[in-house]
Amino acid sequence: MRLVFLVLAFCLSALPLAAQTLTLAQDPAWVDIAPIPEGDPRLRAEVEGGQFFLLSDHQFHWEGEVKQSWNRVVAEVTDRAGLEELATIQIDFDPSHELASLTRLFIHRDGEVIDLSDKVAPQVYRRETRLEEGIIDGTLTAVVQVPDLRVGDVLDQATLLQSQPIIGGAERSGSSWLEWSTPVVLSRTLVTWPRDLPLEIGPLPDRVTHRTSDLGNGLVRHEWRREGHIPPVEEEGVPFEVIEDAALRFSDSRDWTPLVAALVPHYTRDYPLPPEWEERVEAIARDHATPEARAFAALRLVQDELRYVSLSVGTGGYFARSPEEVIASGFGDCKDKSLLLRVILDRLGVPAAVALTDLDAGYGLPEELPTPWVFDHMILRATLNGRAVWMDPTGSHQAGGLRTATEVDYGYALPIKDGPAALERMEVTPDGTWAQHVREDYLFSLIGVALTVETTHRRGAADATRARWATTPVSQIGREFLDYYESRYPGLTMAAPPRMQDDPAANLVTVTESYFLPYPALDRNGLRQDFAFAREGLTEAFPDRLASPRRLPLYVGGPWVATHEVRVRNSPIDFIPPDPVSISNDAFDFALSAEASDGGNMVLRWRYAPKSRSVPAHTAEAIMADVRAVRDATWFSWDLTPE
Repeated sequence: MRLVFLVLAFCLSALPLAAQTLTLAQDPAWVDIAPIPEGDPRLRAEVEGGQFFLLSDHQFHWEGEVKQSWNRVVAEVTDRAGLEELATIQIDFDPSHELASLTRLFIHRDGEVIDLSDKVAPQVYRRETRLEEGIIDGTLTAVVQVPDLRVGDVLDQATLLQSQPIIGGAERSGSSWLEWSTPVVLSRTLVTWPRDLPLEIGPLPDRVTHRTSDLGNGLVRHEWRREGHIPPVEEEGVPFEVIEDAALRFSDSRDWTPLVAALVPHYTRDYPLPPEWEERVEAIARDHATPEARAFAALRLVQDELRYVSLSVGTGGYFARSPEEVIASGFGDCKDKSLLLRVILDRLGVPAAVALTDLDAGYGLPEELPTPWVFDHMILRATLNGRAVWMDPTGSHQAGGLRTATEVDYGYALPIKDGPAALERMEVTPDGTWAQHVREDYLFSLIGVALTVETTHRRGAADATRARWATTPVSQIGREFLDYYESRYPGLTMAAPPRMQDDPAANLVTVTESYFLPYPALDRNGLRQDFAFAREGLTEAFPDRLASPRRLPLYVGGPWVATHEVRVRNSPIDFIPPDPVSISNDAFDFALSAEASDGGNMVLRWRYAPKSRSVPAHTAEAIMADVRAVRDATWFSWDLTPE
């Protein structure tokens, strides 16, 4: 996590937001003002970008139900490059439930303290930074330009964010970074907390210290400190949800039930549907005999009929619009679509509940404490044949049913339903998320080599291929396919445009490619002496090498399955096939088999199946040794010169 004043790297246009502004205020009385630490030469030597951060100070306090978050940053400008970022302060806030203030703005220069709080005029802008993703969240950005900041100055600034509760559950919680991707002399977080209220803390490394002080009136101040942080060398191949930097996470409970209970009334009650949609639901019940078929027909209806747009302003970030409003508008976000699908499934007799998850960090949810801020996505949990089936109604170009559709795998999710609440693991089958089979046929003749490639896509591979063919000209797809094979076989030409066949019921997409390599091309660029057959890209998720010793888990990216078959006929030589290879470890299974026969015939077969999302750090070295063995067994070349 990088501790910077965000760069103002976009074009802003000011809005007349008289009531929605950044106010100028004093530091609150409850704040503990720390002295500015001395710059440590050891840390100064690691500074990047002309910014040396001396202090990061984050403090939390509650006034009734209003959460107050005070954030102070002190940094020295060590080079001209640092002026660009340090001299522009940005504060993002949601005016529907947050008030933002600038409480301190000092420059320390040559022993003098210059107070700039009355010399700045904050400007407030509305910029929808996620508009291209279809998300409108109403966030405002207050911008303060620091006047006359110079190299050698120490800038001391602090802001206060006051937040009203908007959900009603699990909001006495928070998080704060204590380490960053840049050196910081002192990072600390202070939390004022009622003595009689439970305080739950997420895991922290031993390098973070903790102490408490009694404030009287039943309040305790907790302080966490990290001193002299120098960021370690970043490791490659780390799962998204694994963060090495120390971050404080706190809450008044480890129980997810209060959060779920606050959402249950909105997400579990019945809602009316427009008459035409009631008729469509009745048609689904009439045309599909089983609950499984009805559920997936309803899923496709919600996916295909409503485009994705998210109106996440204020409470809209947490509570879905009514199904009637969503249908009338023709669009919805994950919350809107999930609620609508749940209402439809209720009418079809399929038990279902909406569920919260995180698209990228869902596997890390068990490490989190109950708070609404750890989720960024909503899906649906249906019960079919007595087991949980996860559905994402924001998907597109999807097909198939219970046994053929792509299985949703975001790690963990929190169903919103009555009763005790708990995270649930999304269980998937080995080939349930993505599966592909490639067959390459090489036919040698007196005039050249005919190459036919047939790729069969299932599950997520079928969805992705279907989407690509729906949104990309066939001519462009053909050029990209040709570029891939022509880079291996210079002189290769396309014999026919690629063809795609789609079987939606089976969620099976087959793509066929046809090429021809003229015989003279074999004698150009040394191709005859180095003619390759290969399966590339199997281990792309792994880095080329590991830092030693490994500190963090190694990302694998499973489960999924890829198989590849090469068939060669009538080659000018008889092949000596490669020896078989079989590898099985905690990360993946891999197999190579080969056979050859007289007349220039050979078959190569590969199978690669990652089995887990990641493996522990202590196994990484052995896994990488197997990765290198896989890479050595996926590319073979022969000299095709006849003896």
